[in-house]
Amino acid sequence: MPADYPEKDFPWTFYFNGQPMPKWGAQWPEVPVDYSHWDEDVGPRDLYIIRGKIDHVGKVESANPHVFLYAVQEILCLMVTEHERVRQHIASWQKTRCPSVHPDEIFHGVLEAAFEMRALVRKDGRAFWTSGYEADGLNLAKTIRRASLPADHPEFAPPPHVRDRGNLLKVYWDSQVKTLHRAAAQTGVSKSLRKRLLEL
Repeated sequence: MPADYPEKDFPWTFYFNGQPMPKWGAQWPEVPVDYSHWDEDVGPRDLYIIRGKIDHVGKVESANPHVFLYAVQEILCLMVTEHERVRQHIASWQKTRCPSVHPDEIFHGVLEAAFEMRALVRKDGRAFWTSGYEADGLNLAKTIRRASLPADHPEFAPPPHVRDRGNLLKVYWDSQVKTLHRAAAQTGVSKSLRKRLLEL
């Protein structure tokens, strides 16, 4: 945890689409990973990724709003149909992280926040969040404003999930081109193929 976010302040304020959420709202329970559906267009992998980012502190995150709606509703399904298992999961980490808090308080905070996030993502058509202090909430509002501008506006910045995916793809593309350039020098590569590879 960064030094700017001392553990004594946990849980920090969780903001979603610019609004503070109920306390504990970013503490999504662990979810069972169904690898048999890992390759579907939307599914457990998306929930796994969003759950891994939902409690990030001091960093604005975002997701495709339709995918986020799926994820938050899946959390609601889990909490309603598997409430005993969810309570056990909460109790297991609560003992060391925040022993003075009753697990039911955390459970209800997550549940209430999930309902509020669902309503906001449906109303706003976006899903942006962060945890932290007032300055982090202001940074979230700024990020949402910039992502809402026309793409040709000088202050436009894509949502974090779009930006991060673009950056990651660029890393992969550059690595692939380097591999192909190295391959061009291998014995047996024709002159015409070598030329095409080095032009990439």
